[in-house]
Amino acid sequence: MTAVEGATLPGSDPQQGTGETPGTQRFSLRTRVGLGALMLTLASLLLLTLAWNGLERMERAQARAASANGLLVAGEMLLRTSGELMLSQGSLSARTGTRGAAADTRLHLEALTGEDAAMAAHMARWEAIETRLQALLDVRLIDVSDDQSLILYGGLIQGIEAFMPLVREAKQRADEEAGNALNRAAAWLVSGLIGLTVLAGFAGLTLLRMLDHQLGGDPSLARGVAQRLADGHLDAPVPVSEEHPRSVMAGLEHMRIKLLERRAIEQRVQYLARHDVLSGALNRRSFRELLDLSIEQARRAREGLAVLYIDLDRFKAINDTLGHAQGDEVIRLTATRLRHLLRRGDHLARLGGDEFAIIASQITDQDGITHLCQRILDSVSAPCTVGNREVAIGASIGVAMLDASVGGQDDLLHKADLAMYRAKENGRNGFSIYDEALDGQLRDRHELLLDLRAALGKGQLHLHYQPIYSSQSQALAGYEALLRWHHPRRGDIPPADFIPLAEEAGLIEAIGDWVLLEACSEAVRWPGPWTLSINLSVVQIESGRLPRRVAEVLARTGLPANRLELEITETLLMTHREPVDSVLSALSDLGVRLSMDDFGSGYSSLAYLWQFRFDRLKIDRQFIEGLGHDPRVDQVIGAIVSLAHGMGMRVTAEGIERDDQLAYVQASCCDEVQGFLLGRPAPPGQAASDRNDQETE
Repeated sequence: MTAVEGATLPGSDPQQGTGETPGTQRFSLRTRVGLGALMLTLASLLLLTLAWNGLERMERAQARAASANGLLVAGEMLLRTSGELMLSQGSLSARTGTRGAAADTRLHLEALTGEDAAMAAHMARWEAIETRLQALLDVRLIDVSDDQSLILYGGLIQGIEAFMPLVREAKQRADEEAGNALNRAAAWLVSGLIGLTVLAGFAGLTLLRMLDHQLGGDPSLARGVAQRLADGHLDAPVPVSEEHPRSVMAGLEHMRIKLLERRAIEQRVQYLARHDVLSGALNRRSFRELLDLSIEQARRAREGLAVLYIDLDRFKAINDTLGHAQGDEVIRLTATRLRHLLRRGDHLARLGGDEFAIIASQITDQDGITHLCQRILDSVSAPCTVGNREVAIGASIGVAMLDASVGGQDDLLHKADLAMYRAKENGRNGFSIYDEALDGQLRDRHELLLDLRAALGKGQLHLHYQPIYSSQSQALAGYEALLRWHHPRRGDIPPADFIPLAEEAGLIEAIGDWVLLEACSEAVRWPGPWTLSINLSVVQIESGRLPRRVAEVLARTGLPANRLELEITETLLMTHREPVDSVLSALSDLGVRLSMDDFGSGYSSLAYLWQFRFDRLKIDRQFIEGLGHDPRVDQVIGAIVSLAHGMGMRVTAEGIERDDQLAYVQASCCDEVQGFLLGRPAPPGQAASDRNDQETE
């Protein structure tokens, strides 16, 4: 071979013809396999990093979804507790629940505003709602008959209802974001697992075993688990390796737990929407929905059905003496007792305050419902211990049974309500089954109550004034203001008929305030320094605001305090001693005169003459009627006058209708007299005319 033949030409490639390029010649097969494994490893790590990032985003999205759910729950709770404020007249539990719901709403709203710009833009709306809520809570007595309460409540509910669509929109956005984050995390997770599977093929049996340990031997397991969670199958737990608690499967298990928490929240929201929070019974809305279905089913199956309307007796006294917290405990205990008495197919609801209702199905005869009512009365009236004190209440039950005459749900409830009022009129702690015989009487009572609510504003109530004279000189000493109601259709209604109705309906305080202002305004125009006597109701005493109201009226009208005389019945002293004592002391400090009315109509009256400071004692008309017929009555009246004078009190004899009665009380040294013989109650104008006639004489 020549030198030329054996030489290598410049630019030539000794490997030419082998099929390999100069670039690939630098990397061996082992190097290329190693680089490929490294790239697969990096790619897998990148995909897993993205998957991990996706899981963290999913957690944040789930947290926002939880906050949105919490905001919705708090908003719905605020709507319900705001209604409780009106139903319970601003009870402590309703106020506490409303404040708690408002605090929860702000807490979840602040959590969302950091992530949701749309909610941050509406924070001002919530602050306006908080302002309205605080204004309502500042009202001491929240009542549906109070215009201020209704206006504040209406503004609050309007603001909340306008705010709730924003809450639901935020919840929808958070749920959508959580779902999207879940899908992205699952996609990245599956991609990372596929990369690990490919890497296992390059890395060998050891890497494959690691993957088997991580995923349970099936690379498609994570995909299947993720799909199962996405479909809502959350009961079976995800298998997790104890050696790798931060593994992919642990992330999926965490996701499952979060989804379970979300399901629990949704179930809680549905429960609160249908049940009363305090008692656990159905709420009014759910009760009415269920009653419609029960009526339809009973008529279709031709089965009996009854509604029991239950109102607790003496519950207000428990709230007043023990406090609203203990009153709430009584409500819970009563609901538990009633729930234990339910039969199969019966349902219990709390309609508000101390009112419950029961849907009793499959009623075969009236004896069955009578037996159930008696069991309820025995259970509810059994003594219970609340706050280390034993209390006892009762219940008045009205029953309405479904028959062909019932038009529907409203008609059935109305009849049960009428029957319940009949049970109260019969002495309480009893039951009454609706019948047509007394329907007109009860309906008339309800109509009279509605008319009485409007009577004050329509000017139907007015005052008559009965003169009081000096017993010896027959000179005019003052007037007693007597309330009268002239109904446009019924004519004059006696006070004995409408005063108890006003006390029961919660109207007597407003009427009493009007009487006080109207009478003092009239008395200040009298030409002489005559006294003005006004009767008090037990409700005015119990409220505790009477001394402040009297001071305001005296300052407004300019009537001297010593010309105003407030009359308190003997029965009121015996049944409400503690509140009466403090109120009478405050009134006496104002300089107002105090009088014990109807003295002798009760028992143990003499004890109260030493315990309370009275300026006058009025002898009950029953004693005056007995004058001249029973010598013992004459002796009793003489003893009363002597006793009163000995204690520094003046004595007025009521009901003087005959000359012999007048002569006897004059002889007994009574200080003042009043009655039809001397002067009948008359409107202000006629009373003024009678005064002029007397002055002329």
